[in-house]
Amino acid sequence: GKVYGAVRYPQKVDMGWLSKITNIPSTIVSVGITPIDNGALISAISKSIVQQRGAADSAKDPLTRQRAEKAAEDGERIMQRIDQEGETVAMMSLTVMPIAQDEANFTKVCRRVESAFNIQKCKVRTLANLQKEGFQSISPTYPANSTVDSIVSRIIPMSTFVGGFPFASSGYNDGRGYYFAKDSNGGLVILDTWERGNDRTNSSFVIMGVAGIGKSTVVKHIMLSEYMKGTKILCIDPES
Repeated sequence: GKVYGAVRYPQKVDMGWLSKITNIPSTIVSVGITPIDNGALISAISKSIVQQRGAADSAKDPLTRQRAEKAAEDGERIMQRIDQEGETVAMMSLTVMPIAQDEANFTKVCRRVESAFNIQKCKVRTLANLQKEGFQSISPTYPANSTVDSIVSRIIPMSTFVGGFPFASSGYNDGRGYYFAKDSNGGLVILDTWERGNDRTNSSFVIMGVAGIGKSTVVKHIMLSEYMKGTKILCIDPES
């Protein structure tokens, strides 16, 4: 394995964005949150806005001017949320370690990690010459490493963290019933087949799929799960 650190995040993210980069198969992920003083941050953002506005005014090419104006607008937006709307901010650090049994699979997992972060418009980098410290920062038996934190820590609004929390929107659970499957993010799907409400007006199932994909296995799983709950089972097989 080797340790990556997230060093850049997009200006805007979707709900559940963290679940897409923390539930990658064959990886270990560590997410750290450290609250910071809002007053000091507001002063820093204010200075940054002034600098970006000055850079936009003095820029000679349109691309540099556009980037500086966008950075200033984003700074004003976050400053308003912190100062007037009471938004709480924090320092977030995120490290991820792909693991595999052999070199070929390890290369695939590394590519999957980099691709998942790129899709979310995040940037990761290998912690060169800091792999030992990276392993320690991921391990729950070691305290946070200041050197690693200085590289991967970034300021984010707490609402961004909470909205993207790994378990914010992963899975589907009726609160009772039994295990059916996993969703695309690895979350559990637990259903009560006798639940009624909204669009669930009956307990009928249609199980479809090509030959050999596991339709009979699904039917047996449902029958066994219902039997364990005390449901009376009547089987009608038109073929045999």
